Amino acid sequence: MEVGAARLRTLATGGRTPLAAGLVRAAEVLRVERLRDPARRPLLVLVTDGRATAGGSVERAASLLAGTAAVVVDCESGPVRLGLAVRLAARLRARLVPLDSLTDLGSVVHEPQATRPQGAGTAGAGPQRS
Repeated sequence: MEVGAARLRTLATGGRTPLAAGLVRAAEVLRVERLRDPARRPLLVLVTDGRATAGGSVERAASLLAGTAAVVVDCESGPVRLGLAVRLAARLRARLVPLDSLTDLGSVVHEPQATRPQGAGTAGAGPQRS
């Protein structure tokens, strides 16, 4: 887990983001993995500012991931913040973690009371291992 957290801290952000396409691809990968190993419990870690700067409906794509445990790492920065990652986390019923406060990925995955966006539920929020 610490390796994952270290990689997230150094992940480059910015640029054109086909967010909807990424969510659709994640849903496809998870579907195939569920067929290969139905006992596996996936955890989606989405690093985003929530801005879809290219292609497709994010809402439609997010609906494909209903019931999947998820963590949204909000990498939005700067003086003007739109809160799009917060809304996406709520839509996914995911835990929300600001990138600048990410110090230990293990604690995010294993602590059931991690920060949640307002209105987000607890579906699929338990500890997950893949």
